[in-house]
Amino acid sequence: MSVDLLLIVAHPDDEVYGTGGTLAEYAQTGRRTGLITLTRGSSGRSLGLCAAEDLADFRAAELQKSVDTLGISDFTQYDYPDASPVDRIASFSTSTPAEFVGGLQAVPREEAVSRVQRDLERMQPQVVIGFAPDGGNRHPDHIASHEIMMAALERGRHLARGTRVYYFANPTILNPAWADTWQPPTHQRDVTKYLSTKLRAIAAHRTQALSTIGFLDRLAERVPVEMFRRGHPVWDGAETVDEL
Repeated sequence: MSVDLLLIVAHPDDEVYGTGGTLAEYAQTGRRTGLITLTRGSSGRSLGLCAAEDLADFRAAELQKSVDTLGISDFTQYDYPDASPVDRIASFSTSTPAEFVGGLQAVPREEAVSRVQRDLERMQPQVVIGFAPDGGNRHPDHIASHEIMMAALERGRHLARGTRVYYFANPTILNPAWADTWQPPTHQRDVTKYLSTKLRAIAAHRTQALSTIGFLDRLAERVPVEMFRRGHPVWDGAETVDEL
């Protein structure tokens, strides 16, 4: 069955910070939503909530709780590895991402694109949201998820058939070193009415408490107002900025 809105992201928790309110609004107004999460998130932090070897399963349960809270109609999680930080302490930085190894950049690209393409054919989304070409923060998994998403959309001719694509967009440049790829939002959506649902979905990701704190510290304005940049077709100003 087709979906109105599909989110394609790298990690468990990527679905909530920038899109949780929009997903909740779609679901609560009778529209179908979809989510493809490409990795298990096993290289993340456990915060002592589980053993390291159990983290992937623990985060899968967190993600399922978020999915249920947001009322997502069609959900699939792939089993690809996420990138591992070379320096775990450095990865806590809020200004410069740590160096990473492995992850989505290292998975067989043809296989990943084909899997996403098959799910796109099944769901036939009208709107797709994912990461921008620079990943928003240069994270290699975010960049790879963008590349996989766009390749699958192009191969399945979804772009030619009119599927609209939006990227998460930050209202300010988070790091001066990223100024060459930063692009401002073209669309924003006031999701205050759905904020309690979004916050419950964020709270489902207990292992990501430090990520939540970091997001609130740098981008608190994106909690009640979700911001996107239209990737395809390029926005010409002909629609309202709160329309997806």
